[in-house]
Amino acid sequence: MDTKNIKNLNSDKITINEADNEFSTANESFKKLRTNLMYTDDLQVIAMTSTIPDEGKSVAAFNTALSFAELGKKVVYIDADLRRSSFKDMLMINTKAPGLSEALTKQSETYVCETNVDNLSIVLAGKRPPNPSEILSSGHLKEILEELKKQFDYIVIDTPPVTAGADASIIGRVVDGVVLVIRNEYTSKNAIKRAVKELEANGARVVGCVLNRVKKDSTEYGHYGYYDYYY
Repeated sequence: MDTKNIKNLNSDKITINEADNEFSTANESFKKLRTNLMYTDDLQVIAMTSTIPDEGKSVAAFNTALSFAELGKKVVYIDADLRRSSFKDMLMINTKAPGLSEALTKQSETYVCETNVDNLSIVLAGKRPPNPSEILSSGHLKEILEELKKQFDYIVIDTPPVTAGADASIIGRVVDGVVLVIRNEYTSKNAIKRAVKELEANGARVVGCVLNRVKKDSTEYGHYGYYDYYY
């Protein structure tokens, strides 16, 4: 695949209203997460996953990408949850632009969408394929990432939960590091340990975790915190 074949879909430019974004980049926790990731060696392509659904991985992944872009880094966010993507609904995106599934199956060479946010581009999930694990493991994903690395400072990938299938482990093998998003008081420690073990057994490098919905004080919820992995 030639670099010239990765084109921005200018006609499908995505508008992001950051004022409506509940977890904005002003949140100091995302800035702390960004700093930790930047000072982790050899970490340009970052996958973010969770153990089970509804832990907030998509919100965390997108806001991590936004945080890098805010710093002036050229970033592409990839929605790689080909099974049950919630990203378009989360940001109320109506475009039918080709996405990752079309890129992986060679149906389209134009799948990188520009946004109204400086330095931030997006690759949508695209049409839901009948065989996500098969197309992710075809080898095309690695080719796509190698070309995107030439154009972007950071690539942030939102993957399906580990328990949803083999997708997270497949993606974990071709990225520089995996961050696990954990919803506080929602996921059992044993389930988290099994998820980490599965990722690492398949060749992924788990670099840390994001603890979501931490109780900040007796009346305030919904904040994100970053902690080094301690398992």
